[in-house]
Amino acid sequence: MNDQVLPELVGRLMMVGFEGEELTAPVRDLLLEVRPGGIILFKRNTGGGPAQVSRLVADCQDLARSELDRPLLVAIDQEGGPVRRLEPPFSVLPSQREMAEGLSPAEVLELARTSGRELASAGINFNLAPVLDLCTEPEAGYMAERSFGPDPETAASLGRAVIDGHAEHGVLTCAKHFPGIGDTRLDPHEDLPTVLHPAARLRGVEILPFVRAIEHGLPAIMTSHVVFPGLDPDGPATFSKKIVTELLRNELGFDGLILTDDLEMGAVVKHYRVGPAAVRAVLAGADLVLICRRADLIMSARQDLIDAARSGEITSPRLEESSGRLEGALAHF
Repeated sequence: MNDQVLPELVGRLMMVGFEGEELTAPVRDLLLEVRPGGIILFKRNTGGGPAQVSRLVADCQDLARSELDRPLLVAIDQEGGPVRRLEPPFSVLPSQREMAEGLSPAEVLELARTSGRELASAGINFNLAPVLDLCTEPEAGYMAERSFGPDPETAASLGRAVIDGHAEHGVLTCAKHFPGIGDTRLDPHEDLPTVLHPAARLRGVEILPFVRAIEHGLPAIMTSHVVFPGLDPDGPATFSKKIVTELLRNELGFDGLILTDDLEMGAVVKHYRVGPAAVRAVLAGADLVLICRRADLIMSARQDLIDAARSGEITSPRLEESSGRLEGALAHF
């Protein structure tokens, strides 16, 4: 592949985070060198309120349009409850658990419309929600507030409301964390969990809300850093071609964007190096790899992805496939 084209195609495989509330020179240099498909915002980027967030996003988009000749996906985790990156005067949404216990799908739709409107007003075009993991394990406390509960049809119904409310304001959504991590007591932020359910149970329960969301036109899905021996005993879902390509893409027919969860999480960095992990995720079928903070890890992963593409380990059709999906998502903007 032409070495002038390769950095652009590899960059499109990456969604990156950074420090600070402004487009500083180091952040500018990072974006110009990596040429990412998107950026992801956290509280460390949003403390200055709506005007500051809008200015940061606009500056990043102006840079991308002028230097990359395309916009960026601008992602955020604004689930509600304990996982929100935007504080008042942005609306404080209830947790997904509170939504499931106290609100109808129509009421959740109204909340999602509010969220979508506020995100769009700040230039944020991609909300990494809804969480479709089912909280069927009482001891899985870290997921308790983030889940719509144990019932797959309830999760599916409320998940559709979240998708639709954001879509009305042009904001893409991302269901997570496929194929479903609500049944593990170990937090993937800390280490690598295993879910021991057999494939039949996973297909009939945990995977069902994702199936319903795919049928509803879901734009994106995030994979989990969890091992599911019933589906693939050889590693976490993020690195599993059996789960990402054979199950999610081919069997379930999902044709939207597939993202990894953050490759800086303990489930990855305690067992793998981030650069090779990024390559494994792309080979499994991911379109975007998330590296949410450290510039050194972002650059290491970029180099490993470039080396894998130059060697043919990641093929040109594979790069172009993911690039096409990114272009499809960006066409909304």
